[in-house]
Amino acid sequence: MPLRIVLAGGFLAGYPEGGGHWTAFLQYLLGLRSLGHDAWWIELLRSSGDPGWDECLVRAFFRRMARYGLDRRAALLVCPREAEAPTLRTATVRGPSRLRLEEVARSADLVWNFACSLPPSLLAPFRHRVLVDVDPGHLQVSALEWNLGIEHHEELLTVGTGLPDGECGVPALGRTWRSFLPPVHLAFWEAVAPDPGPAAPFTSVTQWTWEHLRLGDRLLSVSKREAYLRYLELPRRAGRAFELAANIGARDPENDREALAAHGWRVVDPHRVARSPARYRRYVARSRAELGCPKPIHRDPRTGWFSDRSAGYLTAGRPVLMEDTGVGRRLPAGAGLLVFRDLEEAVEGVAEIDRDWARHARAARALAREFLDARRCLPAMLAGGAP
Repeated sequence: MPLRIVLAGGFLAGYPEGGGHWTAFLQYLLGLRSLGHDAWWIELLRSSGDPGWDECLVRAFFRRMARYGLDRRAALLVCPREAEAPTLRTATVRGPSRLRLEEVARSADLVWNFACSLPPSLLAPFRHRVLVDVDPGHLQVSALEWNLGIEHHEELLTVGTGLPDGECGVPALGRTWRSFLPPVHLAFWEAVAPDPGPAAPFTSVTQWTWEHLRLGDRLLSVSKREAYLRYLELPRRAGRAFELAANIGARDPENDREALAAHGWRVVDPHRVARSPARYRRYVARSRAELGCPKPIHRDPRTGWFSDRSAGYLTAGRPVLMEDTGVGRRLPAGAGLLVFRDLEEAVEGVAEIDRDWARHARAARALAREFLDARRCLPAMLAGGAP
């Protein structure tokens, strides 16, 4: 039976240059609509304090939604940055009228609230509230220190496959979590691009941060920087090209660009090579494979995290070589998807993919079709996640 489903976030309008970020969440909307559901997106945008810049972000948000036929099913709530409890009545509503949006919220069968983006004051009109966690470990550990409003959700879904069975070191916060795999809308990726050739680099697209969170007496990094610097020697050891589309930014206090370059890494700006969903998909297609190094907060507690980015690489027929998070609980590794735990295993994984790239490319696409197809993943999420 078709449902009215509202998806809620607070991270698209303020980041128009994040093509990979947008790609991940468009998969949910497009996938639900292809299944016949009335899917809406509500976006919370905290004002920058500059009305002109806010207006540029609003226009860019709706232009991009319009490219995918989603602008008439999207609403943007602009709130003062300091507002602690915005509501549908106090926020500036862009897109549908305020009355129409209130009707959508009241009549919705459920809301998927990504990463607690909507605070309790905005969740109130919805009769069934589901938290969708795509950052396992980070979310739960943060909730130990800050009130994220997790208790205002009836169901909790997580992409961390280790949380439901208690096999990871992330606190469950006294709640039951159900896991899911990141969905891909196969039509969004179209036909698999041809082999880019053996000279094409292993790549990934990532942020570059320095933050840590404390869990008991442990300090856990939430930084991709720390994750990739563990494998600084990989290009030299593997004897092939590696490239990171890493958002290091203008400020580089540790001279990371210089260190990466000195060890054979190419570094490019993701806001140039992947600044839109279309450019992001082309960047993935030009890659030989993905090298995925999860944040330590995903890896060390064995969360079973699997990235929406890696899901896209597999769908594009690009093998994925990733540091192990325990993802093998739900995704078979060995062909198309390979995991490693240290530098030696990473070198072996690179050699294996290069030795039989065609087989791993076919297996990558087959994995995406069998396990990540939105037509399979989204109904499972609506049913409460995987058993």
